[in-house]
Amino acid sequence: MSSLFDQLRRQITAGDVLLPGDEGYKESLKRWSESAEQPAAVVVRVTSPEEVSTAVRFATAHKIPLTACGGGHSTSGASSSDGGMVIDLARMRNVSVDPAARTVTYEGGCVFGDVDSALAAHGLATVGGLYNQTGVGGLVLGGGHGFLTARHGLAIDNLVSVDMVLADGSVVEASESQKPDLFWAVRGAGAQLGVVTRFTSRAHAQGDVWVAALTFGLDKVPELVAFANEFHDRRAADHNLVVAFQCEPEDYATPVVVAEAFYNGPATEAERFFAPVLALGPIASSAGTMPYATANTLFNPRLDGPGRWLLGSCSVVMPLNADFVAEAGRRFLDFIISHSGMAKSVLLFEFFPTAAIRATPHDATAFAGRGDHYHVVMALRCDAASQDAEVRAFKRHLSNYLMTTCGRHGKRAPGDAVPFYANLEHEGLKPEDVFGNHVERLRELKRTYDPDNVFHKWHDVMAGAKG
Repeated sequence: MSSLFDQLRRQITAGDVLLPGDEGYKESLKRWSESAEQPAAVVVRVTSPEEVSTAVRFATAHKIPLTACGGGHSTSGASSSDGGMVIDLARMRNVSVDPAARTVTYEGGCVFGDVDSALAAHGLATVGGLYNQTGVGGLVLGGGHGFLTARHGLAIDNLVSVDMVLADGSVVEASESQKPDLFWAVRGAGAQLGVVTRFTSRAHAQGDVWVAALTFGLDKVPELVAFANEFHDRRAADHNLVVAFQCEPEDYATPVVVAEAFYNGPATEAERFFAPVLALGPIASSAGTMPYATANTLFNPRLDGPGRWLLGSCSVVMPLNADFVAEAGRRFLDFIISHSGMAKSVLLFEFFPTAAIRATPHDATAFAGRGDHYHVVMALRCDAASQDAEVRAFKRHLSNYLMTTCGRHGKRAPGDAVPFYANLEHEGLKPEDVFGNHVERLRELKRTYDPDNVFHKWHDVMAGAKG
């Protein structure tokens, strides 16, 4: 096998071809979650779209399964390959800003911290996530929710174009004017069509924001849920609320509920807007005005560092019943406290207003989750692989509880996908669950651009397809 890859080494001249035993190989397998690490037969650390093309052509010619790794943040294992090829984009992290055009171009190996920092120097920002070490590829191609979604929509709604390498090795641009059918598919199902090496997104003028982290005892859950319902009814276009069940970071032993309030404007207005929460008497609080790029680092202490993360998500619809939310929080906290090494886990209810998401028509992109719902994220950190099965079973249990008590009771609007974050772990889903009624159109595009289904990791749109 090594002699086979000697051919690839002669073709990859600026990047690296790493085999088991090579210096740097073990490090190249590292992912944000240890649960997603798999022993690849070869890792190709590329430096350009042309090297991505070379790697794709080599893998397909020799029938080697392949996948691409950007930031390595996916807990589904989509960026790892057991016995196959990983095309590692980690050395492709250039970012350039065009202040006049208000666009930002960033390579596929970037994390959102790279993009935030480059834009902040020009008083600009684009839609990212809540954790600035998330890789751009997985977040953007799956939709992309973040603090600025309330104002600007999803990350895919801000895409201007992408450069990508297709299954035949060709390097193409996709935009509204260049291969618009491919651009439609990229926005929600991009990982199914190729390797995106470069993104260009719209950037927006962005001033400082006000952020508060307010910690409460569990007895305040009814009041926080009441405020979340009121927050939803206000239909505010710019602001966000996250309610998190977790253990206090000082000792990771005391169960609490934390309200993270985000106001895209001055402190005086923010304090009036969030006055009902501020008046609840938090047992600990921090609040202040800061640059948006700083706000996007506030979840880092909870999520940074090595660990075995198993993530899942579901959705809820308003109004919420406080008893059901409190019970979900109790079940979550009881589980993480009673299991060794899990106290850093967190259950997040993300109240990000959806008007800007729903302003883009359902059929405008491949993304099929533009409903009026809010996401719940279960971020479970454990110590050992022996815990994985029990943790995954608990995730399914809690997701089912929330969906049947606070969601749509297992139903969804015609044409919609199951509302969840597609780049997290979700076992047993069908393509229709992920892509809604866009499945057949995506399959036709796969037959055009990837007839051999080279890019089948993540959620395989061809699973169950006929012909």
